[in-house]
Amino acid sequence: MKRARLRDRILIAICTLAAAAIVATMVIDFSAHSTLAVESIDHAVDIGANDTWSIQFVGDTMLGDGAQPLLNAYGYGWTLSKVAPMLDGDFTVANAEAPIGEQTIPADPGKSYSYNSKPVAAAALKKAGVDAFGLGNNHAMDMGVAGLRDTERFARANGVVTFGAGATLAEAERPLILHSDLGTVGIVALGENFGQLSRAADDHAGTVVFSPESVQRGYDLARAAGADWVVAYVHWGDNYTDTNLQQRYWARLLVDAGYDLIIGTGPHIDGPMDVIDGVPVVYSLGNFVFGAPGRFKGFGREGIGLVFSVELHRRGPTQLTLQCILTDNLITNYVPVPCSPDKLRVVAPTINQGFFVQGDKARMPCDCFTKRDG
Repeated sequence: MKRARLRDRILIAICTLAAAAIVATMVIDFSAHSTLAVESIDHAVDIGANDTWSIQFVGDTMLGDGAQPLLNAYGYGWTLSKVAPMLDGDFTVANAEAPIGEQTIPADPGKSYSYNSKPVAAAALKKAGVDAFGLGNNHAMDMGVAGLRDTERFARANGVVTFGAGATLAEAERPLILHSDLGTVGIVALGENFGQLSRAADDHAGTVVFSPESVQRGYDLARAAGADWVVAYVHWGDNYTDTNLQQRYWARLLVDAGYDLIIGTGPHIDGPMDVIDGVPVVYSLGNFVFGAPGRFKGFGREGIGLVFSVELHRRGPTQLTLQCILTDNLITNYVPVPCSPDKLRVVAPTINQGFFVQGDKARMPCDCFTKRDG
């Protein structure tokens, strides 16, 4: 009996030590993973002495294609001349729907529309007030990996940040992290599956494709990188077509994942803004300055683009602001123009009934972008 009890005590001691070792290993492993540095694209935004931080978003942007002869004749500032004064945010993001560089041979010759812009486009957009190019769209890879690298290089040379595409999935999914005195905002680029040539993988360049996992991972990466709030900058929907059920499905998943704002691009026309569980969802900004002739008339749609801003206030509630521009190139001759106040009063309620017009902007208070614990 004594030997049995001694044996039992030894076995218990061995099991206890083994369990302790396993727990210690798990703690060390968890600690190592939880303190891993998150790769992100960090940018400091100087808001000066202001108590307001404005982040501005504009839609599909491409300087080239049908506009190219006029750009050659009149210069790139010409096509931006009427809308550049609208870019008054502390930080402005545009959806860059054309590689910028000298590449002119499409990666996919069979693709219906492949775009490219000359290097001077980056300088023109920066001068107009654009601070970042979102590349998570169906044209970022039109000129292949070389076109993507050229875009990044010419943007960087002109002081423009790029995010949303990369040589690998890990590079493409890096969040843009904006630091200011009022807090830190992460912007995550996601989009539909634009085909194998555009889909980023561990060994393939491209953009980040929607999935329940990528939606949650994007949010988690931004938060791990220090973001107080996270914006989803998404490319989705069908050209010249109303918001579809697939967009609404992904919007619901994005809200459930924790995102604070969802900005949509892609359809080339303006779309509505829903507020889902307190989260604003702008389904489509439409075009900003887009050099293709456009197919608005064929779809029975008006060419309206949105300039959307979120204003964070140190001593007051968040404000959403909205401006609109006329973007049908067959009417504007490739020089988009701001909507008149009367036109804005017509457009704003179609985006969301909560907007009220003050001068050349529509405004809406938002119970969003509140500080989180932890």
